Amino acid sequence: MKGLDEEKDLPGPLYVSEISAVILKKKYPYLKDIRTLEIGVETEIVIEDGKSVCVTTIPAGHCPGSVMFLFESAHCRVLYTGDFRLRDKDMKNMRILERIRGKLDNLYIDSTFLSRIYEEFPSRMDSTDAIVGLIDEWICKSSNHIIWIRTPAHYGSEYLFKEINRRTGKSLHIDPGNVSNYIHIPDMDGIFTVHGDQTQIHACWNPGCYVLRDQNKEIRTIRPTAMFWTKWKPSCEIVRGTGNIFRVCYSSHSSFRELKDFIDYLKPQKVELNVVPAKAEDRAEMYGILREILLGDKSEVPGNGEKEEDEKISFKNINFRTIGLEEKLSEEFDNDFHYIPKRKKLQS
Repeated sequence: MKGLDEEKDLPGPLYVSEISAVILKKKYPYLKDIRTLEIGVETEIVIEDGKSVCVTTIPAGHCPGSVMFLFESAHCRVLYTGDFRLRDKDMKNMRILERIRGKLDNLYIDSTFLSRIYEEFPSRMDSTDAIVGLIDEWICKSSNHIIWIRTPAHYGSEYLFKEINRRTGKSLHIDPGNVSNYIHIPDMDGIFTVHGDQTQIHACWNPGCYVLRDQNKEIRTIRPTAMFWTKWKPSCEIVRGTGNIFRVCYSSHSSFRELKDFIDYLKPQKVELNVVPAKAEDRAEMYGILREILLGDKSEVPGNGEKEEDEKISFKNINFRTIGLEEKLSEEFDNDFHYIPKRKKLQS
């Protein structure tokens, strides 16, 4: 992870969600000052000379521990999304986003798929249905029929893993090092196993475990991915495969349309892109698209010259801390969230 790989402590405290703190402390034990922020709680952080900023974390829907950071002071209000995926229905039912609508000075947004070739993605529920269908069809043939789910990253597929476990009743084999990341997340209990010969479903990292290398096994590989699925439309298939290798359209990042809806809804004064292409011409194209989104609005672009179905998906159900009114965040984004139920004050 950029900025954390050198084995030295940071110049100041690192503020993260409770789940992220568990993962970071395991992966970077030399970091001495990791502090947690409760989901939905407005926390006043004193910076220096009595100056302070209020920070509120908002579920980002990307992976366990992923949050957006809302920074507020007397003179400025900034939202930093980090990696996120919120659909139109999700964001419109988040009261904190309604509160800051039209009041943001700056929005830093995950622009991974800010491209017209990624205008839409299927809901993760639909993608999961397709993946579970491929699994059930295969593992019912015999105990020698094995599934290998090759995810594009170590994190971000937890919702998918939970659903596979729930629907098939089978644990997923993953690497022992990854299992330890989930020890402190109660809702992930029982989903994984470190014994590859005790399950037909594997999500172990490349090149896979000894079971996958057993030539007597029949292996079906499933690759949940988004980059491959350019110009996808609801009328298109979400599974493509040859032989026993299948790609399924699955994204934990917002599509172009979702990004546009998010910007249109919040109406920030200025937008900054978190992810930009390396090539100048590609950057210019991305900023051009952003200008089109903001056309007719008073929002600014950095001056570099360059039918909706309900979806029961969230990482708020993976036991982040309960918030203000002692109510556990539910599994659906479409509940009303009473953010900022209390305030805390921390010294930096």
